[in-house]
Amino acid sequence: MEREYIKINRPSPLPNYLPHLKELDDIFWKKWIFYHLLTFYQSYDSAELKQKIEKEKKRKYPRIEREVAKFLRLKLNGNREFGYHFIAIGENTNDEDTEGNYDITINSTNWSSKNFHFECKNLDNSQDLINKYICYNTYKKNEQNENVFDGGVLRYFNGKYAQNLNFGGMIGFVLDGKIDDIKTKLIKKLQVKFNTTPNGDLIKIIDNSIDNNSFTFDSFHNRFSSEFLIHHMLFNFTF
Repeated sequence: MEREYIKINRPSPLPNYLPHLKELDDIFWKKWIFYHLLTFYQSYDSAELKQKIEKEKKRKYPRIEREVAKFLRLKLNGNREFGYHFIAIGENTNDEDTEGNYDITINSTNWSSKNFHFECKNLDNSQDLINKYICYNTYKKNEQNENVFDGGVLRYFNGKYAQNLNFGGMIGFVLDGKIDDIKTKLIKKLQVKFNTTPNGDLIKIIDNSIDNNSFTFDSFHNRFSSEFLIHHMLFNFTF
């Protein structure tokens, strides 16, 4: 199924000469990763994914987010063009609290940064899932008897994710509701300061940031006295 509303710009060709590959900057590599993610989104089999989601819903403790992320990784790795330069890997445990437990990591041995990490979260119109995408109170206590906060975006600022990089990614799996409304709620929530202030404080938002698609935006944050960039993609899986 081709979704014509999705805009995809094919990047400049990757060079065949290995030393030239090593010289490419992060922006170039990220454009190719976005291209492959958008290509997946444009042509994935909705009936196949819907079947997997419905099957997962019947489990006692469904983990739809994990199954959709796995589906995405398998489709990327099954793409011969993607596999020529990249590999998509995912979580190695079932413990969501494990540090460094990324949902999707796209790796290329020829890229100096090597890894593009993506945290994946389910989304709908509920404030609960908006909070879990960004930051929420777990109501657990740390050693100082303080409330522990968690959340997809927060993990880039609480010492867990992408500590040696200046960028990361979020992919929202929209299972119900309208993407425009959900995006508005996400941006509003991002404007709330984290408990790790100033790490994570929002600097600015760039809307429609990936190939001018309305389901994408970039958020720039303070981290380690510099800017940290998060690329957001909201995929509509409402069928």
